[in-house]
Amino acid sequence: MTGKAANAVKATETAKEVRTARASIVTKSAQAAKAAKTRPQPQAQAEPARKPRAPRKRAAAVAPPPAATALGDTAVAVAVAIEAPADGAVFGAYEVRMPDEEPATVSLRDATPGSAHCSCLDFMLSEDADCPHLQVLLPRLQADPARAQALAQGPQRPGSRVVLGHGARRRPLWLPGTDCPQALDVLARKALQAEPAAIDEPVLASVLRAARDVGHDVQVEDEVWEQLAIVRDMRARVQRLEALFEQGPAGAELQGAIAVTGAGTGEDGPLLPLQLEGALFAVCAGRSILADAAALQPMRQALAAALLWRRHFGLERVLVLAPASRLPLWQRALSEQGQGFTLSALENVAQDGPRLRAAEPELVIVHEDDSGLWIDPERAAALLRLPAAFAIVLPEADWLQRAAELPLRVAFVDAHRLGGYASLLQAHGKRDEDGALCGLHDLDGLRQTLAALLLARTLDEVRSQLPERVEAVRRVPMPESVQREHEARCTALAATVARWREVGWLPDGQQRRLVAQVQALRRLCAGAGAPAVAAAKAQALRRLLDEGEAPVAKAVVFSQWPPALQAVQAALTADGVDAVRWCSDDAAPLREAALQRFRDERGCRVLLLADPGSSALELRVPQAQVVHLDRPWNPRVLSRRFGRVHRRGKAQLVPVVQLLLQHSFEDASLQVLAGRREPPVTEVLDALSEEGFAQGAACTQWLADLHAVLQCGRSLQAPAAPAHS
Repeated sequence: MTGKAANAVKATETAKEVRTARASIVTKSAQAAKAAKTRPQPQAQAEPARKPRAPRKRAAAVAPPPAATALGDTAVAVAVAIEAPADGAVFGAYEVRMPDEEPATVSLRDATPGSAHCSCLDFMLSEDADCPHLQVLLPRLQADPARAQALAQGPQRPGSRVVLGHGARRRPLWLPGTDCPQALDVLARKALQAEPAAIDEPVLASVLRAARDVGHDVQVEDEVWEQLAIVRDMRARVQRLEALFEQGPAGAELQGAIAVTGAGTGEDGPLLPLQLEGALFAVCAGRSILADAAALQPMRQALAAALLWRRHFGLERVLVLAPASRLPLWQRALSEQGQGFTLSALENVAQDGPRLRAAEPELVIVHEDDSGLWIDPERAAALLRLPAAFAIVLPEADWLQRAAELPLRVAFVDAHRLGGYASLLQAHGKRDEDGALCGLHDLDGLRQTLAALLLARTLDEVRSQLPERVEAVRRVPMPESVQREHEARCTALAATVARWREVGWLPDGQQRRLVAQVQALRRLCAGAGAPAVAAAKAQALRRLLDEGEAPVAKAVVFSQWPPALQAVQAALTADGVDAVRWCSDDAAPLREAALQRFRDERGCRVLLLADPGSSALELRVPQAQVVHLDRPWNPRVLSRRFGRVHRRGKAQLVPVVQLLLQHSFEDASLQVLAGRREPPVTEVLDALSEEGFAQGAACTQWLADLHAVLQCGRSLQAPAAPAHS
């Protein structure tokens, strides 16, 4: 983190934003709720985060204190309405209604600090379990001598209780009963006053065993067990993932367990170990912030985490909240993931709140933009009320420059108050003269403070672990107009290959005819002499350029077939994309002018480069992506093409995409040949091959490879067999 980020945090306007966001979130969300009452609402109005309360009898309202000055504001004191528990007891559930706000339920369980609870958002965000409703209720009770005495004495129950203490960090609270033995009281206080992280089910069980041994009744509230279950489940997820994937993010078993299309691009490509590490972090943490550098694709990490949750932990309902402009990226990324994902526009989260809560999502992914989400009271309030057990937040790249959003972002992520929210406020909170939070400071240490929920790796930190290329495959549907021709050529080629494999000998003259058959089929797949294929690949290239989160500035497109590049250039130009073409058959001035335009002109985004005659070419365009319009027979050609654009050993995370005609000969070539440790034995089919003929064992292996590719292509085209019951 830079000094610039730290200076921005200390700025006066940032402090003002923090104060304004926290002070106004409840009031403005309440006003929105009040306005919403004038329009029809879905049936699911109750707050799903809490169990619904049973209907109870109305009781007389608690009268305001004789001296309104006890509240400091006479008007507020008179306007507040308080409904006491039906049985008239001091301890119990109160309904507090303040002007222009939703009613809040305040539960008084004991006189112990932190034992009260309120349903309002101010209480949820409070560091010390306080809120305006408690600040109004308690003075009214204390103004009545009888109630004040009862409040000071406590609930006077014989048995003891363990309840959940609220605030910036939740922890079990021991509330001893009137009959509690002193030794048990001492033991319980010592056990439950330890650091919250050290309190687990065995600690609580030891208190319960001690109580049972002395015959004393101890009741543990469900909230306490639920809080302990959250921590235990977190540890169990870590243990299960360690057992499933012993080799960690670099292991092949984890890579094979997750099939994630390229988020934002729609490509197929393996996840990097660094990306898998991010996915594992999110699943283990339960609720997290994935703020890695954009090149590490946090969006793809979040999707991988969701798939891990679904496959290994039974998660079924995922809600993705993203800006409307990014919803198409998520739609493409989720197109092959089946049911269970719901997409919703982040701009509308306030008005969609009741519908989203009613859907009861198990995982919420919040893909932020730069619109100030967490200082928008209505949207922030809607997010804080979402009842999901798990959450992933994907902030914008400059999130640290907007420190005013940090408190509510962390409050959302640390919804169970396991320590992240408290640590942020304690370590980085800047206070005014009244002790109220007014800003943040020293954010250079933020990653250490929030290590349990924040993953924010910079490129410089992980550069040594990055590959030079990130390869992906984009399959282009085969146009119907060429399907019959493609099938006929494959059938003829298969017959020729079968004949010479059976004979066990291939004369050189016949070998040249066989090469011509294969090359005609490969030209068809590339789009040379096939306008429909060239148009389909040009359209796929256009989507590749523009459909990501940021448009591709430069792309170099390779092909063995100059006519295919010419056809693609014409289609791109007609679609408004400035593209130039380099071909060795062109005059030298034309070739040099094309390279000059591509390097120097910002609007010239695409260079189409033909393999023949280009072996000595060195483009050195560091920002350029690499696209292969066809599939070379020998995969080593792909590396040579890459080397013409980027200096080997200097490039990192360069996107490399292969555009393949789906269910075609070149698609089958990839599936059969790409996974081999050794490349094909001959390059006789590639443009820059120095070979004229395949000889001896190489020829035999070549025929076997052709046979395997044709068999694979036939299986790709065959319809799936019906399932048998």
